[in-house]
Amino acid sequence: MELLEIALSSLYFLTLKEKILLRKNIDRIERLAVLSIEDISLIIGRSLGSRVSWDGNEVVRQSRRASSIMEGQGISACLYGDDDYPPLLKEIVNPPFCVYYRGDVRCLGKETVSVVGTRKPCRESAVATLEFAKAAAEDSVTVVSGNAIGIDSFAHRGALSSGKEASTAAVLPCGIDIIVPAGNKAMLSQVIRTGGVVLSEYIPGCPAEKWRFVQRNRLIAALSPATVVMQAPAGSGALITASFALDYNRDVMFHSSAFCEEAKKIDEVAAERLGSSGTGKVVRRCAMYVDSGAPVIDDYGEYKKALRDAPGSHSVCGDGQLDLLE
Repeated sequence: MELLEIALSSLYFLTLKEKILLRKNIDRIERLAVLSIEDISLIIGRSLGSRVSWDGNEVVRQSRRASSIMEGQGISACLYGDDDYPPLLKEIVNPPFCVYYRGDVRCLGKETVSVVGTRKPCRESAVATLEFAKAAAEDSVTVVSGNAIGIDSFAHRGALSSGKEASTAAVLPCGIDIIVPAGNKAMLSQVIRTGGVVLSEYIPGCPAEKWRFVQRNRLIAALSPATVVMQAPAGSGALITASFALDYNRDVMFHSSAFCEEAKKIDEVAAERLGSSGTGKVVRRCAMYVDSGAPVIDDYGEYKKALRDAPGSHSVCGDGQLDLLE
């Protein structure tokens, strides 16, 4: 991969189209380094003004460092338009210019399901996640999640327990040479070893920052035709992923474990805490999505059925009644 392409992928203030336009107008990274922010604005046809901090020499330094990390750690990359670029990413607004990965990125070209949830799940939700992910992987579906502690880790481990190749994909909020959390290193090694993939849109060496977790969530939502929320207390980042999925015209489903007694108690505490924060913002809650027609499922078999069902025909569970967050 060329240094110029690494450098362009690191320019978070530019859209995909703008990065492609710069690449067409610049033939090497040294040319990029000497441009001013005004020069870049002229090329892309949009004024970047004082909002953007720009140091071309620093971009070159970071790109050379990233290239060295890629070579030393066997990190691969695919650009938008390449044959191995994940096909579902092409469907969203402003997809990544480049995806960095270890493992086999082709596993994202087959059937996928995104599984998300809280970092502090109750036991019922944790067990349900393991079982759902294992069943999906046994059905040759790649389970996509974000490698966080809690539901994400249970999703990856459940898929790996199936013993199937290419069972799971982990999306990171940083360069893939930086494992967050560090305790998941062994698990991610198994993901790579068994034909899955660890991927990120950020160049190697890029640290995890709060805003990057939200951007990571958009990729989790984009990489599957459906996102399943296993448990998500009020205000949870998993519900941001659900909102991204809806924005991308994907299906969003909720596992019934998200409404078990312990999960409801946790949700109420979180809602009360957020409500007393005085921000005035609407707090996302699982029940809101279900009230709007999101299906509630009990297991992987019901997930498959819900994918086939007409809209609104599979939004309750059990005996047809769902007691939502009393």
